[in-house]
Amino acid sequence: MRARSQLLVLVAAVLAFAGLAQTQQGHVVLSDVGLYQTPVTYTELAFSDPGQLPGALTKPNGSIKVSFTIHNVSGDSRSYQWSIALAHSGKSQVAAKGSVLSPAQGQTEVTRSVGASCVGGRLQVTVRLTSPAESISFWMTCPPAPKKQAKK
Repeated sequence: MRARSQLLVLVAAVLAFAGLAQTQQGHVVLSDVGLYQTPVTYTELAFSDPGQLPGALTKPNGSIKVSFTIHNVSGDSRSYQWSIALAHSGKSQVAAKGSVLSPAQGQTEVTRSVGASCVGGRLQVTVRLTSPAESISFWMTCPPAPKKQAKK
């Protein structure tokens, strides 16, 4: 009978400890003794289909489809401010911007078509997040400048 009482006390203590471990105060105690770590939170920014990114602008003025994914690796939904910038010959301009809400542990895809204009050289397309400060980019070649005809 005494062994049974001791077993019941032990089971009750284990259950009480398990319940305490699920609370904020329990997390603090477990963290202090090295048995709990705060879950890691971060954001991943990537092009949705990198193999399909355009390599060249076919006309001096055209449209570029940009599709990217934001992966929110955290326990809470999060709002992200994003922008798409185009840079050519040392000049950069924001072609599109917006905000999107991504659920906890979720991915959100954003697709925009942006107008681009360039002749000669390369065009850099950059997707940026404000917070956390992250960016990804790719390069495209621009159509060559028209050749000037020699005067007769």
